[in-house]
Amino acid sequence: MRERRRAETLREITAAARAQLAAVGPAALSLRAVAREVGMTVQSLYHYFDSRDALLDTLIADAHHALADAVAAAAEGSLGRPPAERRRVTTEAYRAWALGHGSEFLLLYGTPVPDFAPLPEGRTGEAAIRLAAPFLEVVFAGWTPEELAALPLAPGAEDIAGVDAPQVPLPPGALAFFLELRARMHGLVVLELLGHLKPLQEHAAALFAGAMHHMSTEIDARHTAAAATVAGQSRCDR
Repeated sequence: MRERRRAETLREITAAARAQLAAVGPAALSLRAVAREVGMTVQSLYHYFDSRDALLDTLIADAHHALADAVAAAAEGSLGRPPAERRRVTTEAYRAWALGHGSEFLLLYGTPVPDFAPLPEGRTGEAAIRLAAPFLEVVFAGWTPEELAALPLAPGAEDIAGVDAPQVPLPPGALAFFLELRARMHGLVVLELLGHLKPLQEHAAALFAGAMHHMSTEIDARHTAAAATVAGQSRCDR
């Protein structure tokens, strides 16, 4: 009973904090205002969060997990559909969550909060990595390890070959391509959220759909080229 009540109180506190985040922004987030909203003293609130940074850490981790959940649900719900369709629904899920939770999305990816130092024991890193998994699955579904390894690094990106990134287990060329795709999708969403797509702001959905179509076509073309490279190497080895 005590644990259930504590969990309910935590949900009330974080809900009040998210509402304040939307109203005043992360820099003005106040433990006193959050405590007042849930009907407790600041001293009582300290039993749940001993600092503003601890509360921000939880809000950030929760937002990462919620965004990852939305994308993962889209990826899982589209299993069995054509690859291009799966990419479309997962990228649309990312955009939809961002537009529906603008203050939380900007807490993750906007201007850093002044004087905020993430707690070393925080869950934010683990939560952020979760978001990569469904995108990795839909982008590279059907690729063999040999095809992934055949993706070349672009001229000027040779230094990436020495990077060790165990949290995203991809060969260097595939890793660079994946992050480039992520940046293109994410960049459009941020520009839309901040109102920087003029004169196409009112047509942001169509612009995003077209850009994601181009991106999906490029993925297929890269896959075809990588498969041809692997097949050519196989013939040479015979």
